[in-house]
Amino acid sequence: MLIIDKAEANPPKLPSGSSAYNVEYDLVKNDFRVLEVQTNTFCSGGGYLPNGTLISAGGAEMRRSRAFTTGTGFQSLRMWQPCEDKTCQWTENPQDPAWTMTSNRWYVSITTLPSGQLFVLGGSNESLAVNRMATNNPTWELYPKPPGINAADYKPTFMQFLVDALPNNLYPNVYTLPDGNLYIFANQKSIIFNVERNQVIKRLPDIPGGPRSYPLTGSHVLLPLDPAKNYNHEILVCGGSEAQLQRANALQSCGRINLHDPDPQWEMDEMPTRRLMGDAVILADGKIMILNGCMKGYAGFRHGNDPVFTPVVYDPEAPLGSRFTEWVPSNIARMYHSVALLLPDATVFVAGSNENSEVRLQDVPFPTEYRIESFTPPYLTTDLARPEIVSKVPEKVAYAQKVAVTIDIKDKSKYEPEVTFMLGRRGFVTHSTHMSQRMIKLVATRGHVEGTKITYQVEMPPNANLMPPGPHYFHVLNNGVPSVAQLLLLN
Repeated sequence: MLIIDKAEANPPKLPSGSSAYNVEYDLVKNDFRVLEVQTNTFCSGGGYLPNGTLISAGGAEMRRSRAFTTGTGFQSLRMWQPCEDKTCQWTENPQDPAWTMTSNRWYVSITTLPSGQLFVLGGSNESLAVNRMATNNPTWELYPKPPGINAADYKPTFMQFLVDALPNNLYPNVYTLPDGNLYIFANQKSIIFNVERNQVIKRLPDIPGGPRSYPLTGSHVLLPLDPAKNYNHEILVCGGSEAQLQRANALQSCGRINLHDPDPQWEMDEMPTRRLMGDAVILADGKIMILNGCMKGYAGFRHGNDPVFTPVVYDPEAPLGSRFTEWVPSNIARMYHSVALLLPDATVFVAGSNENSEVRLQDVPFPTEYRIESFTPPYLTTDLARPEIVSKVPEKVAYAQKVAVTIDIKDKSKYEPEVTFMLGRRGFVTHSTHMSQRMIKLVATRGHVEGTKITYQVEMPPNANLMPPGPHYFHVLNNGVPSVAQLLLLN
């Protein structure tokens, strides 16, 4: 796992003696390796190329101190090619136009397109508390840059939507749709957008209740795709804040919209508690866990109060009004700059939180948080055995490819097998924004049975509009209990 931070006085040191702000973390050994990086990765975005390479884009200003040093990262593009021997490092060349974006992008959003290119959207041209017309970067660009164009001559494309969504338009939320278009959300507004034609296809109704983008940050997620429902794309948006005030209440409402409806409208619901800066994580069974955040204030340094310690699980299949269930609370405040991510073992990695402009470990209400947690979802607390994938699964798969998968359900004494296969993309997580996170239920046909072992023909997603190319995790579930995932490269 890569952990990307702001250039500041963190305890781990580089060989030069300077504080590190990027590490590779080993989940098994609970150990980390510090990484060199030339430019400030604070408030950057990220996305995966089809071959599994991670691109980190944007960042913050140049910083110099006795404890650390970093170059400006506003336009930077950094490349990480994963390796098994722990020798890989960031690759970047901030002096080369081919290795930079067209302009400064702080709080930029990145989404992998069906083509495999990265859609790079928005941001501001400097660090600030809230965006405004003078600092707004209402444009988009592609990476890799289009062929046949000199990198130095490539220009971004203007998007009026990012002007209309001011001032709450940073880290806009973007999802690819079955027809190849994009869904884009910022503030309370959302559109359907065609990249090739640079055209707004449809303007959707504003979500009721108030802004839900930075610094009034809500939780956003594309609900899992199901072939039995014709892969309907439904968006869930929860929380936010009433105003950019420290005494402002976080929002308790959630909106859900079905983009397949002829006239999509927001269906409103309520969480058990108000929540700002929450993380919406798609669990291995397709339910949504919302955790982290606070009940008062807004995102930014020293602006959040009343942490929310209790996570909730949202069941998309339950009736309206009964979709949320509270789960076991933490005792660690996780607010501004906290993250959560589903792991291959189907638990949730939880880390971060720094309400302070620099590292502060004492004499502040919420010190810089270096502890990490592993959260166990409800599906791992039953007395049912976890299934196991026992056959070799290809490391690389193609769209619509049928793969023979043998699983061991371990025990048939309690229930008849009820097996499902899920393919999930974790994406890049920062500031409650889970870039390119999505999950799809796979079509599977049952075959040979031998004791507790069953072989299935599992069909990969039919096309890249449903699941853009890149690295994915492959879980099997039996009676709602997930296996440890296998990593697949879908391309």
